Amino acid sequence: MNTHSAYAFANPDDYINTTTVFGGVKKTILSKDFRGGQVGQLFGNTELDFTHADLAGVAILDIQQGFGEVKIRVPNDCWIETDTTQVFATVEDKRTHVQESFNSNKILVLRGPSVFGVIEILSGE
Repeated sequence: MNTHSAYAFANPDDYINTTTVFGGVKKTILSKDFRGGQVGQLFGNTELDFTHADLAGVAILDIQQGFGEVKIRVPNDCWIETDTTQVFATVEDKRTHVQESFNSNKILVLRGPSVFGVIEILSGE
């Protein structure tokens, strides 16, 4: 089954799809109705900035990485859920100004396997 078919009929700015091998990607997401996407990397580095984006309820970001690092900068009122599998890997929430009350319309779900990788969640200061 092709999991990308849902993206074909939607606004392409509302989804991201990156693949990196021995390289790096740096993106600022400006979508006002972000839905999710996929990040794939091997020996790579990806930086995603969501501070100027609006999440559309629950957005799912599938991350599949080996020997890499993903840095995700989110607004301070965004709720982060992680459903990842780590093998010699970590998910680090390094936000400094996390609000006690989160916006229930801004939920970013991170899921997927990470082998010898790091996922860092940073404040949108």
